[in-house]
This record gives sequence, structure tokens and C-alpha cells, in this order.
Amino acid sequence: MSILSIRVLLFCLIPIGLFVLFRAIKLLRNAFNGDVLFTLPYRVNIGRFTVSKSGAYAVWHKGPLSKRTPLAQFRPHIINTSTNKESKLHSSLLSPRSNNFATGNMELFIFRADVGHYELELISGSSTFRLQAMIGGAIPLADIDLSQYSIEIRESQSQVLTILSIPLMLLGGAFIIGGLVMGLLAEQIFISL
Repeated sequence: MSILSIRVLLFCLIPIGLFVLFRAIKLLRNAFNGDVLFTLPYRVNIGRFTVSKSGAYAVWHKGPLSKRTPLAQFRPHIINTSTNKESKLHSSLLSPRSNNFATGNMELFIFRADVGHYELELISGSSTFRLQAMIGGAIPLADIDLSQYSIEIRESQSQVLTILSIPLMLLGGAFIIGGLVMGLLAEQIFISL
């Protein structure tokens, strides 16, 4: 095989790497940018929302930054109103967060939902692990103003896809850099072999 054809093959890794990197970034963005189906202020405590397509959904907490949150006081409870079946909430492993320097969002729970009508209720309990609640209680911050906090139901994706996006980004970057460097140095690399 000639050096020119080897060089062409190595340079072909660059567009493949760009495609993989683009898809991985899109997967990672989906963890943060799901469409908001419903927003429930903590002061209201109960509300209804409709799921129009089956899939994974997430419960997000929204509130001001650097203030004590009501996460240790309330826990979301979601029921399908037509079947009276409770949706099982799973704690978010990655717990993605986003902020705009004034308010912050944090994913608390993931659940699967079929098409239908649901009721979200904030009941007594904690949305955090015991250690998080202890640390949060020990930090001297201002008291909680429930009017500034809310719970959001958002479309989500499997956490496996979110975790998979990180090695895919690294792989895409390696293809781009490796294809470029090895393509430029193909003559030195393959003639010495």
C-alpha cells in the first residue's frame, strides 16, 4: 500500500471523529436540555401534568443559588391518575446541574412514564441522601423562602447514554487528533516500519 493511500485513510479519521464528537456532545446536551412538561412551585404542593409520549422523564429542582433549599423537607410523589399507580422514582446517579449565575437547576430523580395524566404531589420527606441533608443543615445560610423554589418535570434520556457520551467525546477527539497527526507524519511512521 502506498504512503498516499495510507495518508488518505488516516485523514478519513478526521470526519469520522467530528461525527462521533458531534453525536456525543448532542447526547450530553440532552441530559441538561429536556423539554419542561410541568413546573410546580413548592408553595402549591400538588399539580397535574400530561405525558404525550412514553419514555424517560426527570424531576428537577429549580431555585436561587447559594441559599438553603427545601430538598430535605419535601419529596415528590407521582401517580398516574387513570390507573392510580405510583411512578417509581430512581435517584439520579449523575445529578446533572445547570445554572445561569442567579438560579440553579438540579436533576433529582428519573422515572419512566407511559402516555397519560399524572399528578405530582410534594409530600413530607427528603429528596436528598442523609449525608447531604446533614451537610446542608450544618451550612449557615439564609432561611428558605418557598416562593423562590419549584419542581420541574422534564423529558430525559437514559443515564447510560449520558455516561456513554463522555468516552465517545474522548474517542471522537482521539480520531480527529490522531488522524491529523498520523496523516501528517505517515511518511516517517510507515517508512521506518
